[in-house]
Amino acid sequence: MPMGMVLQPAQKQQLNARLVQQMKLLQMNGQELENYIAKAVEENPVLDFPEASEEWQEQGPSFRQASGPARAADDDPLPNPVENAHQEKHTLEEVLIRQLGCLTLSQKEERLAYYLIGTLDAAGYWKGDLKKTAGLFGVKEDAARRLLTRIQHFEPTGVAAGSLKECLLLQLEPETEENSLARRIIEEGLELLADNRIPELASRFGVTRKEILVGRDLIRTLDPKPGALYRQENPTVFLHEDAFVECGPQGLKLTVYNPWGGQLVLNRHYLSIAEETDSEKIRAYLKEQIGKAKALQHLIKGRYETLRLILEALVTHEEAFFRWGPGHKAPLRLADLAEETGMAVSTVSRALQNKVIACRWGAYEAGDFLMGTAGGDGETAGTTDEQIELAIRHIVDGEDKRHPLSDQAICDCLKKEGIVLARRTVNKYRTKLGIPGKAARKSWE
Repeated sequence: MPMGMVLQPAQKQQLNARLVQQMKLLQMNGQELENYIAKAVEENPVLDFPEASEEWQEQGPSFRQASGPARAADDDPLPNPVENAHQEKHTLEEVLIRQLGCLTLSQKEERLAYYLIGTLDAAGYWKGDLKKTAGLFGVKEDAARRLLTRIQHFEPTGVAAGSLKECLLLQLEPETEENSLARRIIEEGLELLADNRIPELASRFGVTRKEILVGRDLIRTLDPKPGALYRQENPTVFLHEDAFVECGPQGLKLTVYNPWGGQLVLNRHYLSIAEETDSEKIRAYLKEQIGKAKALQHLIKGRYETLRLILEALVTHEEAFFRWGPGHKAPLRLADLAEETGMAVSTVSRALQNKVIACRWGAYEAGDFLMGTAGGDGETAGTTDEQIELAIRHIVDGEDKRHPLSDQAICDCLKKEGIVLARRTVNKYRTKLGIPGKAARKSWE
């Protein structure tokens, strides 16, 4: 077969370093962008910060500037900072170690006790292998179990348990006539109680429903996560807003967070050095840094313009929500925003990633506004998931708890409101909302 060469046109996309950096900046939220710029300024001597604009930090959106009293007359009184000055929040580990000082332990036992306390999870449970752990510290398993039992009797009650049942039983020690039935329910019928199967529990234990309800009420006073009340070691993560929307007489106003006004300045001192120096090495270095600085300026400006256009399209599409609040979101897809802005779907997706939009109704991730409809297969078209969830929640909240509604009954109620869904679809939404089934919602009072 003869060999030859053929010219054939083809499209090929190449990602250069500039395009990669542009996509990276677009995906960043406001806090990440601040950190990125701060690092760039630190590494590039030619870059400098302008005087920071205080408008965003100090003024903020008008809906946060309360014109009237911020607190109602019947609100709980604010805490007294002077009275609370001596109070210090501790971690669970600190609280338990303080109590550990009251015990007389050998050196090995003390090391083991510190390990047991230090390996409790955030809920206050210890789920390790006691036999293996005892061997690692050169302690007999029986001695390790006794030490764990002593820790389990520290405050908060129920700490260092290995399971939910053990945690609840520890909180009901010692066993008395008043709590004996509650202990039996925990030991033998906790799953039935979770499913609200009160008659079956009464039949199993040979008692009345009323007695089961008394035991249930006692169990409800217990804390299934005794360690959750204490301060955690990990830092608090604060929500950083990338944009906020205000409602005014002339329509909606969108403000996109733009650190330092989107402007980075070039250091005049280094610019003059680059022009006047006789050293080729210094001139080449500063020329390279000036090029990087100008490129970053251009990228930051491009990111702001892209994000502003996309968020303006989103806000315009969701005007009903920003004016009247939850329950008024309109169906919205990435393709819709891409068509309105003339940008690629991938660009819109990157721009909305990790972004938070604040408004008078709260702060929402930009991705929360992307939703389709529940239409298709003969079901109601044009109804958003949010509207369906709110309708189901409203129906369940208003039902007679002595005769709760089945999924089919909820379907019938939704149909009266103009929302036609199959029973399996209602079950899907109910489960997503964390609403238990009919039997679990029944009140036996």
